[in-house]
Amino acid sequence: MPAPLRMLVRGHQSVWVAITGLLVIAGTLGAVFGAQAVARSDADKARLSFHLSSAEIASTLKLAIQHEEDLVVGASAYVAGNPNSSAADFDRWAESVHAMQRYQELLDIGLVTMVPASHLAVFQARMAAHPLRPFGPATVLPAESGEVIPTGSRSYYCLAVAGLTRSAKTYLPGGLDYCALAPTLVAGRDTGLPSYAPFMAGGGTTLGIETPVYRGGVVPSTLAARRRAFRGWLGELLKPQVVLSRALEGHPNMAVSFRYDAPGSHVAFKAGHARAGEQIAKIDLHNGWTVQSFGAPVARGVFSNWHALTMLIGGTLLSLVFGALGFVLGTGRRRALALVHEKTRELSHQALHDALTGLPNRALVLDRAEQLLSRGSRQQGTLAGALFIDIDGFKHVNDNLGHAAGDHLLKTVGERLQGAVREQDTVGRLGGDEFVVLLDTAGEERTLDILADRLTEVLREPVELDGGGRLFAVTASIGVAFGQYSSPDTLLRDADLALYAAKAAGKDRYALFDASMNEGAEGRLELEADLAVALRHGQFYLLYQPIFDLPSQGIVGVEALIRWKHPVRGVVPPDSFIPLAEDTGKIVEIGRWVLQEACRQAAVWAGEGLELGIAVNVSAHQLARPGFAEDVRAALEKSGIAPSLLTLELTETTLMRDVGAACESLKEIKQLGVRVAIDDFGTGYASLSQLQRMPVDILKIDRSFVAALNDGGQSRELLQAILGVGEALSLLVVAEGIEERLQMTMLEEMGCEMAQGSLMGKPGPAELIGELLRPGAVRLTAESPSI
Repeated sequence: MPAPLRMLVRGHQSVWVAITGLLVIAGTLGAVFGAQAVARSDADKARLSFHLSSAEIASTLKLAIQHEEDLVVGASAYVAGNPNSSAADFDRWAESVHAMQRYQELLDIGLVTMVPASHLAVFQARMAAHPLRPFGPATVLPAESGEVIPTGSRSYYCLAVAGLTRSAKTYLPGGLDYCALAPTLVAGRDTGLPSYAPFMAGGGTTLGIETPVYRGGVVPSTLAARRRAFRGWLGELLKPQVVLSRALEGHPNMAVSFRYDAPGSHVAFKAGHARAGEQIAKIDLHNGWTVQSFGAPVARGVFSNWHALTMLIGGTLLSLVFGALGFVLGTGRRRALALVHEKTRELSHQALHDALTGLPNRALVLDRAEQLLSRGSRQQGTLAGALFIDIDGFKHVNDNLGHAAGDHLLKTVGERLQGAVREQDTVGRLGGDEFVVLLDTAGEERTLDILADRLTEVLREPVELDGGGRLFAVTASIGVAFGQYSSPDTLLRDADLALYAAKAAGKDRYALFDASMNEGAEGRLELEADLAVALRHGQFYLLYQPIFDLPSQGIVGVEALIRWKHPVRGVVPPDSFIPLAEDTGKIVEIGRWVLQEACRQAAVWAGEGLELGIAVNVSAHQLARPGFAEDVRAALEKSGIAPSLLTLELTETTLMRDVGAACESLKEIKQLGVRVAIDDFGTGYASLSQLQRMPVDILKIDRSFVAALNDGGQSRELLQAILGVGEALSLLVVAEGIEERLQMTMLEEMGCEMAQGSLMGKPGPAELIGELLRPGAVRLTAESPSI
């Protein structure tokens, strides 16, 4: 080799040796900085995880406090509403609400009253005749001496008049003077605030809660009024470890301290074991309660974090590897070409596959469907089969658990579908929560039946979505198309129509395509097109169902009900076009018309001297719309009626979708002076605390509770409980769906004052309602002709 050429080669190699050295140094420095970043990131994640766990523990304990407050509110309402009830009556009430079963932390519950010294003998004689009894027939109580404990003469005594206990170990004697043991009770009577104190019972420390109870069920505003209205104390004895252990579930490496501090009351309970150096978080739950959480210590530095240490060692090794790789790439062209080829292949794969699941995307699915149909046209007896799969309630998963949970569910479904079909079959994702399975050489319809049934079962398996170990039930609807097709679009369209039929039949099932589905789809499109012009052509009208005051049997209001008189189909039932209006968004425009027409009719009645309240149903789409309050204001101003005559009805399910957003919307509406009613109450599982937050005026009991009255038993107790909730929250209660006289009689006996139903008055036109309001009118009844 000539000297000049040899020098050129050596110079070229020296350059790449220098470049390699620089790469190794840069990589090592990057590994050091990266390891430090990982250590900091892991520490931040540990702190974040601890704070999230602390917040979850605090939330659980806050819910436990609210849970106990619900029992206190219910018991106080019972005591306030039943001033002459006996100890046995109180026992029956506690058993009827399943106090001991629903509140596992509850050891004792009872009512304590203040007995002046002059009345002590009479009180002791009465309690001797009707002694307190335990909860459960197997509990053996110690013998009662009848003496006051502790002994001694005092101006008054605080003694139990009713109560239940879980076991004899925690039983407190009937003659126990609670004021002598807890002097803060009298202060609680004057302030209206509950008193908390630790008690030694059953071999451990328990929490005693004494809540003052007043006539009327509410705390009077002045000291004198509180003393006059004072009835006694509702006493509870709780086992805090039950609540604390429940809060620590899912957090094995944490400890918690639960503390209450208020004038005259200081209690603290702990669970778990705190270690030195642990993280500490303190959360104020307000109302005197605080939670202090203790978590595992945070690892600090690179060498105390194995992730960071692994990155440091691995990064250093990788820098050496990449240095050598840089040298090879700098001296060899072939490896660079191979890398280009690999990247090109990756891009080609990404263009034809779904990024999330890795399954074939729409373009590849259509291509394979085209190939499938081409093979079928060449091979006699080969038919094409397609299964269109849609996850039921996928939007609910995204909205309530987050998009990460939705993505995890989509990947799980894709994996399950791939595991349930043959290797030569195609599983693809078309987008959203829609999947498709193409069957190669589908021999007969029975094969698709079996596969669809198997896929339905496979997808029913519970899935862990929230990372907390909880399993969620997931179902899917499947549409099946099978036969000889000329194009992939037609095959997938028929499978999609079958899917729609499966969902319409109740979801969690599959449906086979038949030709009638094309007609059904066309009919729905025709109805949708007719609905788009129905309002403009004046095809909607309103009927009005009267609402009666049961004691006087007089009409106190009406509910406006929309009907559609189709020029060809006749009267279309609301359950046929209301869901379609909601799907297409026309419900907002239709709802605005209903609001305006109902207010206009109320103004007509008012002009005739018939000032009658009118209720209008409001959909979730209307409530969520920012301009809804303006729609209400415009209807009131245009009609000129008093806002108090208008009631807006929203279903309990609508309000429970997002309680916070619903409350904000309702507050804006309430400022206009209208009333708000919760329709179908009892079906949406609203808690007492949520009801207290909602600015509502009326509860409308769902008709299913009224219909179940004839069955007796628990239905009557549930209705009585709803009436009690209405009374406790000062809400009007209306019973819907009265169809039999026995139902009306039973509701009157339970104290329900307002009702509506076909027995009393069926929906009718405005003219007939006006006639009913005039003296001597004949009322609509269940025996009257249909309108």
